Amino acid sequence: MPADPIEIRLLTPDEAALYRDIRLDGLRETPDAFASTFAREDAMTLAWFAERIVRGNIFGAFSGDALVGVAGYWPQEGAKVSHKAGLWGMYVRPAARGSGIGGRLIEAVVGHATGRVELLQLGVASGNEAALRLYRKMGFSEYGREMKALKQDGRYIDEILMVRFLTPD
Repeated sequence: MPADPIEIRLLTPDEAALYRDIRLDGLRETPDAFASTFAREDAMTLAWFAERIVRGNIFGAFSGDALVGVAGYWPQEGAKVSHKAGLWGMYVRPAARGSGIGGRLIEAVVGHATGRVELLQLGVASGNEAALRLYRKMGFSEYGREMKALKQDGRYIDEILMVRFLTPD
């Protein structure tokens, strides 16, 4: 558990190096959890990561100066889908897990999304029971399964599709 109080806030482009470090850590440590790969993003420039921070509305969980968790908000574009957004890129460093940081990151994304969109969607690897429990606890419900959504080292990973409605309708 982190010793310092946890601050949750949107990252700025100036924090691209911090974001790159935690993103690559997540891709290396839990490759089944992400659609991207370590090799792909390790080749990207800091400017690319800075752009992802801006376009992806990346929230960071800080323990002192250390970035210990991230989660993004990605609105869909287009008249017929602009009522939806995705919660994406969720990762908490192993040493910080179990301390409520994941839930706080989700709350930050939900708070950011409320009033902007009507629902948040996400996909989670079918074998990631800890993430599934957390998302259910945070009000997300399963609405489908994408079979063979990802392919990693010759094996397929299904994704559980989840949604949280942000309006009473």
